[in-house]
Parts: sequence; C-alpha cells; structure tokens
Amino acid sequence: MKIGVITDSAADLPAELMEKYNVAIIPHVVYFDDRYWKLGVDISVDDFYNIIRTRDLIPPTTNPEPSDFVEKLKEGFEHHGYDHIFSISVSSELSGSTFNSHRIAAKKFKEKVTVIDTQTASGVQGLIILRIFELSAKGAKVEEIEKHVNEIKQNYFLNAGFHTLDNVYKSGRLKSKLVLNLTKLIKIKPVAVMEKPGILKSKLPGFFTNKSMAKRLISLAIKNVDKSLSYDLVISHVENQEGVDYIIKKLCKKLKINRYFVTPASPIIGTSTGVGTIILSLLPSE
Repeated sequence: MKIGVITDSAADLPAELMEKYNVAIIPHVVYFDDRYWKLGVDISVDDFYNIIRTRDLIPPTTNPEPSDFVEKLKEGFEHHGYDHIFSISVSSELSGSTFNSHRIAAKKFKEKVTVIDTQTASGVQGLIILRIFELSAKGAKVEEIEKHVNEIKQNYFLNAGFHTLDNVYKSGRLKSKLVLNLTKLIKIKPVAVMEKPGILKSKLPGFFTNKSMAKRLISLAIKNVDKSLSYDLVISHVENQEGVDYIIKKLCKKLKINRYFVTPASPIIGTSTGVGTIILSLLPSE
C-alpha cells in the first residue's frame, strides 16, 4: 500500500525528512499586524521568532480547522495516490481542538484514514511519523503499523527547558511580574517533563548557568527511561546549538542512542518559551 501522513505543526523533525516523505503539515495560525499568518507558510519560523523578540505580547494563535485537514487529505488521495493516510495529532490533552480537527476530518474518509493521538508533541510526534514510513517501506500493514505505534508511544520520554519566563509572561500564562523578576534575579532555568497522556509537569529547575538547564534535562532523561532499550533522539531548540551539542555528547555516553536528529523547535511551542529553549525527545528504536 502507498501510505501518506498528515500532521499538525506541533511535530518536530528535520525539514529534509518531512520533505523526503512528503508529510502534509497543517500549520497553526497567528494574528498580528491586522492579519492572519500561517506559520511556516506565510512567514518563516526564523522570521516569526525575530518578531516575538520585539513585541511586548505574544501574538494569539488559532488551531487549524477540520476543513484544513480535509483539504490535505483529499489532495493526498486524489493527487498523490495514497491508499491510506495516518493523521498524526499532538496530544489531545495539550490541544483538544487540534485533535478534534484531525478526528472530524478523518470521518469524511472513513476507514481510509487512521488517527493517532500521540499523547505527546515535538520530537516524539516527529519520530512516530518517521517510524510509520519505515514500517510501511518494510511492507507492514495498516493494522500492524497502528498497533506498533500505540505500543511504542507508551515508552516515550520528553522534557523541555528554557532560559527565562519572559515569553511565558508575554503570553499571559504567568500573571505576576514580581515572580518574573524574581526568577530573573536568581536566574532560574525552568524545566518540565511531559507525563502521559501528554501533560507538561514542572520539575526542579536549573539555576544560574545556561549549562545547568542542559544538565537537568540529561539527568531527568537518564533517570526516567528504560536503559535496557535503545532510543531514537530528536533535540529541537530555539537558537541554542551550544546546549544541543552538550546534550548529545553527554547523553550518547549514558544511553543507547541509535540515531539522533536536530531541528528548530516548532513555533507553537518555542514562542511560549523563547530563545534558549531545548526540547529533548526519546522514542524506543524499532
């Protein structure tokens, strides 16, 4: 069978892989300068991050509509000749409306579309997409692919760290400027771990130095994964290549890393956390 994949813009995987497999990405939409912009379509990710730096408020975002997914699904069947399409969604806990758009659109094509709630986001979501194509290339059936994905997603690990709470404050998620200034004074580096079914939970942060955040991400990964397994790794970030290099060097010595990929963080996540963000995603290798 010829398999296709459609996903939302919360997924992180290098652009060359998304292009290689012709993954249809439905962008989120932001509103600023009196118009709507599709991220990655009307404005590049880098340009959008540059705009965020100069604004006191984070531009509001809207989730993609079911019609956006229907259009791409139709294109996949009619123009690309897919026999079946996997619709890979960000965690329904993180964005219920995005997941519902996946689900509602899929119903119009009945058994020809399989919706997967990844219960996560970012690099894990990207690695699930990559795994689907690799299994398909080996001749796996739709039911086998779905079963495999639902099994491995139970053993993912994802954590995230960022340097300041500036963008969290700009976005309105942090209400107290006093708390913001206090975190700057003692140079807190917030860290969070995604717990199933896709909820970010704060953990003890790093302090003072930028490297302390990377060290916390590494230690949490080592502590929380099954060290008998080998893993695929995605590190997505916002202008923090130094931190990425440090994590790869240290983590590859502590865990069985089969392969790793580095990519800019999805702006849906990165705009809320800001420059310096690192997201570490692990999924068991096949």
